[in-house]
Amino acid sequence: MGLMGRPLGGLLPLLMIPTLGLALTGCAERMSIIRKHAVDLKTTALFKRPCDADVPMAEYETVLNRCNRTRLSRMIEQFETIQEMERARGSPGDTMEEVRAKGFSIYEDANPKLRRPNTLVLYGNDALAAVGMGLSAPPLQKPEEIKAYADFMAVHYAEQYIERDVVSVVDRFCVNNRESIEIGEDRVFTILWREGRVLKRVIKGGPIDNPKRERGLLLCPSGFLVDTVSGRARDMIMPVPVQ
Repeated sequence: MGLMGRPLGGLLPLLMIPTLGLALTGCAERMSIIRKHAVDLKTTALFKRPCDADVPMAEYETVLNRCNRTRLSRMIEQFETIQEMERARGSPGDTMEEVRAKGFSIYEDANPKLRRPNTLVLYGNDALAAVGMGLSAPPLQKPEEIKAYADFMAVHYAEQYIERDVVSVVDRFCVNNRESIEIGEDRVFTILWREGRVLKRVIKGGPIDNPKRERGLLLCPSGFLVDTVSGRARDMIMPVPVQ
């Protein structure tokens, strides 16, 4: 018999619960308790990197992206060989066939009905705007002016190739730390044609390396576990105030 006539055996679980909570809280302050690992992958599958399943995964590699990655340096190298229209230098610009021969096509094969994923087709002012050459329509009143403007826009056509391979890793720590990193590549390759010849080619985007550390009101797991052990479901999650 213990205090107030209560058996000591019944007090042991109650004495152990705070100790368990302190131990869990101490551990959580030193290691990640919640990890979220996400991949944002968009690829055209052009210049696809060979996949060797026997090679160990890299730090930010996952099952989703390890066999779907692009040889990006090779893609950029080939893209920069596309000749733009430069009349002053006597360069007429590559034709559609010459661009296809360099590895860029919005189609899976010679069949124009099967589109390659993560590609876009743009026309007119949308095509011009994609490479930073967008125009505001001038005041048009006469039918011949309207037709001339429409004919000018009609000769512009663009294709976009989207390559995004970004891994996002989020670690939550108790107490009140949230660490995350976004790392990878995010690029859009755009080719603009005028009258069937490449007028301009542009690569937008680039490498991403964005680590963050935030402090805020997060949830500590020790309250959840302690209250679960003690059977008090009403206080299953204990918020930790910002320090």
